Amino acid sequence: MSMIGNLRAVSDDVLQELLASPPKIQDFLYSEEAEVGEDHIDIDKAWHAIHFVVTGGSWEGDFPLGFLVSAGAPVGEEDVGYGPARAFRSDEVLAIQAALSTVSDAEFVRRFSVAALKEADVYPSFGCASDEEERPYFLKNFQILKAFVARTAAQKKALLVYVN
Repeated sequence: MSMIGNLRAVSDDVLQELLASPPKIQDFLYSEEAEVGEDHIDIDKAWHAIHFVVTGGSWEGDFPLGFLVSAGAPVGEEDVGYGPARAFRSDEVLAIQAALSTVSDAEFVRRFSVAALKEADVYPSFGCASDEEERPYFLKNFQILKAFVARTAAQKKALLVYVN
């Protein structure tokens, strides 16, 4: 079973509503309308490796760079796939965007290592071959992530991060 990293841009008002009433998160994330539009991306199975490359930790990582795995306010205890979604206010999204902008594509490539992913038991390193074969996939998803977070920050929106 694949573990897919997802990000959803929402208004701060919607975010507060979901935090106040966590059971609403399921319908919000998984309705037919939710799957359409530019307010949602998935970074496929790359989420954990991206976290590792930008933070240097497998499951730990301080805000703002640790936002994919270990930071944010959980939306109650509602399991949306692999645990609860985590919420970031629009001001926190600005901090995430600023931190991500300090990691250039060249720096991401320099830090990327299949051997390091495997040693740290980072998902999905078990299926990874060589740096040369795997790097384009992870770099592409990192670029998609950075662009989405930049657009979300520019729109002054909040963010939900979840794995399903």
